[in-house]
Amino acid sequence: MRLNTLEKVYWAMKNRTPEVTVPEEIRVAALKPIQRMLEMSA
Repeated sequence: MRLNTLEKVYWAMKNRTPEVTVPEEIRVAALKPIQRMLEMSA
């Protein structure tokens, strides 16, 4: 994390790089625990 700066985060968000792609089956499997965490925090 020390190498990340606000400027680098800004440029990454502006240019949408680097792009990370996740296979659909992993995305679907990861969505369930994320939704449970969000329900618990509400």
